[in-house]
Amino acid sequence: MTRPVDPEVEKAHTDVLNLFRRSTAGEPAAHASVCRAARDRLAALPVLDPDDPSTWAAYALVTADVQTLLAYLRETGVPSSEPERFRSLVIRVLRYLYRADRAEPGALLAELVRKDWETSIGESHDHTLVAAERLAACLHARGDSEQARPVFERVLRLRSERHGEDHPGTLLAACNMGACLNELRDHRGAFRLNTDTVRRCERRLGKDDPTTILATENLAGSLFGLGELGMALTLYRDVQRRHARVSGENSLAALEAQAGIAITLHELGDHEAARAVNAALLPRIERAAGKEYSGTRNTRTRLERNLRALGRDKEADEVHGGIPNFLPPP
Repeated sequence: MTRPVDPEVEKAHTDVLNLFRRSTAGEPAAHASVCRAARDRLAALPVLDPDDPSTWAAYALVTADVQTLLAYLRETGVPSSEPERFRSLVIRVLRYLYRADRAEPGALLAELVRKDWETSIGESHDHTLVAAERLAACLHARGDSEQARPVFERVLRLRSERHGEDHPGTLLAACNMGACLNELRDHRGAFRLNTDTVRRCERRLGKDDPTTILATENLAGSLFGLGELGMALTLYRDVQRRHARVSGENSLAALEAQAGIAITLHELGDHEAARAVNAALLPRIERAAGKEYSGTRNTRTRLERNLRALGRDKEADEVHGGIPNFLPPP
């Protein structure tokens, strides 16, 4: 799915290219003054939401510029940690890479940024911790939860030491740790952590804060892993309603929240209800994020599984485009 790129982003991309093209003949392209100008030009970009798929084409262009520029900044000794607006842009780029199924380059870029910022602004700086969080999230997303776990633990410890246990950043770090424990199938440990995190989030942030909703979704995952399917389904439905209320019915968060509902219904044996959820979700999530997005592909796979459980194999075959009818040779 091709989406138009924000014209301001296209203009900034062209400006950065021209800065390097116009650099003094005979000098390296990564001349310090050129790097500073390119860095400051990108820092001036408008803030686009990396969780919104409509911005992903723009972020793909910005990411290529940021990746190249960070390498040049390292060569010339120009810090990537200044100005603050550039740090914020890099953090949004890392979020985009995670959300748009680009965990592999996201992990590589986050590790580079984290190391640079630990040196320049310190390991406990909020932006350094966010970069570390993005690293762990990308590792988690690509299936390396064991590798992500110590990074999540370190972020949680540093945020707790700096801000206290009920600070919003600490609560988010606890949410990330709970999701990691779920993925590692430590459901009892995850249940204890997620129960406590939900309680603290609701008291500190309110029920409709995104961190509270995330903590609640993690708790539903722990209950699912412990076999408490009825309670998990109730929480998954509550999470979906809250996402829709806060972000909108067609937001990616609200759409993806339906996955937990569908999976739990299927596990409960209500294959028809699960099929109905996935069948309604599939065109909406494909329209929002594209045919190749992981959430779209996962929804398609779930729908096929529902149909096969219902004995509707012909329809199941058609979910992925059908099985070719190979004729025997003449």
